[in-house]
Amino acid sequence: MASYPHPYSQATKLDSRIALPRPIYDPDLVEVLDATTIPEDFDLDLMRGISKDEHQCPHGDTEDMIFNADTILRDKPHLLHEEQTIPGPDGNTIILSIFKPKESKETARPVLYHMHGGGLVSGDRFTALTPIIDLLEGIDCVVVSVEFRLSPETPQPGPSEDCYTGLVWISDNATSLGINPAQIVLFGISGGGIVAAAICLMARDRKNPSVPIKGLMLYAPQLDDRCETLSDLQFEYGNPTSTKWVRACWDLVLPNIRGTSQVTPYQAPARAEDYSNLPSTYIDAGECEVLRDQAVQFATNMWRGGSTCELHIWPGAYHIFEMINKPEHPLIQSAKAAKRNWFQRIMTTKA
Repeated sequence: MASYPHPYSQATKLDSRIALPRPIYDPDLVEVLDATTIPEDFDLDLMRGISKDEHQCPHGDTEDMIFNADTILRDKPHLLHEEQTIPGPDGNTIILSIFKPKESKETARPVLYHMHGGGLVSGDRFTALTPIIDLLEGIDCVVVSVEFRLSPETPQPGPSEDCYTGLVWISDNATSLGINPAQIVLFGISGGGIVAAAICLMARDRKNPSVPIKGLMLYAPQLDDRCETLSDLQFEYGNPTSTKWVRACWDLVLPNIRGTSQVTPYQAPARAEDYSNLPSTYIDAGECEVLRDQAVQFATNMWRGGSTCELHIWPGAYHIFEMINKPEHPLIQSAKAAKRNWFQRIMTTKA
């Protein structure tokens, strides 16, 4: 499968299909970016790690991107891991991975409920979990990561309902988990942002859990199936996470209805009309990525609805740029510090 034919940093000069002006990539991120070899055409097998094609992602050494319970515990020896299996909404089974500190504590801990990336078509509950736990350094908390069903095998709202079922179970079983039900913080990265935002809407609308969610972090979130924003148009080509790929994911997640009036907020959160009474939220995205304006619009709608949101757009950055193996980069340091600061404020204050 053919890779994009130009260096991404030179795309606006070399790719005649790019007609709109757009921000330039950060020069210090270009070396890794231009080493990326992602095919132009969407490849589900590649996303699921079963493609025979050799491609290099923009996040560095693939060996550093292998995640499972063993690799997480190797890097985080202070944690214990246990699995909990619960009934799903459609007679399916949902697996929750629970990571908690080995050291016992008399008072209940806050909890981060994690929904992985992968566009709702790939990934699992361990995907990129270690760098997320890194952001919680210094916070005495529990991390729960959910294994939700993927599309196209299970279209939306199946994945959202799985994640919502997990949320309700966490709240209902807070005492046995040693967590405070008033300190549940949701986290969704990339495609995980779809389900994380959706279950916030579900929890508000269904009034369950009865205790409101404390906070929501949407890390470079995918939110809008219509793919019609300015950034969608700007980065249709010449970007490792192109509009073409994002649109293809949505076509699998919402077969035959993507972009139509049939799509509900529980399927694509940007379809919501009411953004009131949502938890305190953190949203960020790169300036040079497709999902930028979806993030900005969601934050704007939250403010319009009277909810509170901290928004960051990182200049010259592409999708999930912080995952690259370049921790000394000032922009990467700033982006990580902003997330850590928000977690500290949300998870260490009393409910």
